[in-house]
Amino acid sequence: MRSERISYAALASIAMLMAACKGSDYWLDKLQADPLYRRAEEVRQSESCAKLVAMEFGQTFPVPLSDGAQRFKVLFYPLVLSPGKTEALTPVVEGSFERGASGQDRCASVGAGAPQLAGAPVPAGLSMTAYYRAEVRLFSSLDRVAAAYFKGGTPTAPGKLAAADFAEAFLTLAEPGLLPYYYRLNPDFWEWLRRQAGRSIAKPSEG
Repeated sequence: MRSERISYAALASIAMLMAACKGSDYWLDKLQADPLYRRAEEVRQSESCAKLVAMEFGQTFPVPLSDGAQRFKVLFYPLVLSPGKTEALTPVVEGSFERGASGQDRCASVGAGAPQLAGAPVPAGLSMTAYYRAEVRLFSSLDRVAAAYFKGGTPTAPGKLAAADFAEAFLTLAEPGLLPYYYRLNPDFWEWLRRQAGRSIAKPSEG
């Protein structure tokens, strides 16, 4: 029995090492197979959102809501493209969706006046492979984190581990200049995450 456990552990280690060596296409395929990722990507194509969200807009990662309906919110923002540089502008559309009900997708314009520059949409120093690999981790853990958050109370040990995974992946990938906008989508979630994972978005200053 001990030798079997060692064999399983060795196989798991080999599998992890092989996955780490995969290229960006491998991780993108895994990402596109994730149900929550696909569901979030559908929002911009819904009847409520299509007229407000240009195809070239960037999209934030989903944030669970605390309205009792197991919903998520995302933000859409314009991008400014120039040779060798891409910059995000502040969000102009807010979208919401339910985990498994595409007919409930909703979008509305947000912000007043012209959008402002918010910096790079991708944190510096990430390769494409590293980005997609972390994004797979983010969506995989977000599914479990959202389930624990929607349930309320203190999650089990696996729920806390998922919260830590999500926090690390999110803080690796999220658009730095948009963190205050993420926080304002649902402050309760980010404070819940801080209690469970020990890491979260800093509360933005008022004004």
